Amino acid sequence: MDLLQNIDSAHLPYIAVGCALLCLVALVIGFLLQALSGIFDIVFGLIEIVIDLLQGGPVAWCGCVFLLIGLAAAAGAVLLYVNAPDACAAHPTNFCRWFGFLP
Repeated sequence: MDLLQNIDSAHLPYIAVGCALLCLVALVIGFLLQALSGIFDIVFGLIEIVIDLLQGGPVAWCGCVFLLIGLAAAAGAVLLYVNAPDACAAHPTNFCRWFGFLP
């Protein structure tokens, strides 16, 4: 109880503001740690998926590789089809006649 008698009453507002700031800082740190934990869970989850695929041997991820190759081929075909009219106007070839880009 001797400590409370030594506190100057002029310092009480500073103590109250300091306690409020300490609570605010604790809340901010708590929210930041939760956000960082979620981000780390996502990143390490993706890394774990890649490692599991690589450790599974050729049978476990062979289908995934063929799927990715098929998706890349489909994207390439769409890209060729979208760019074909402009390319055929500048450089007409038999490819352009086969697919109807030239009359």
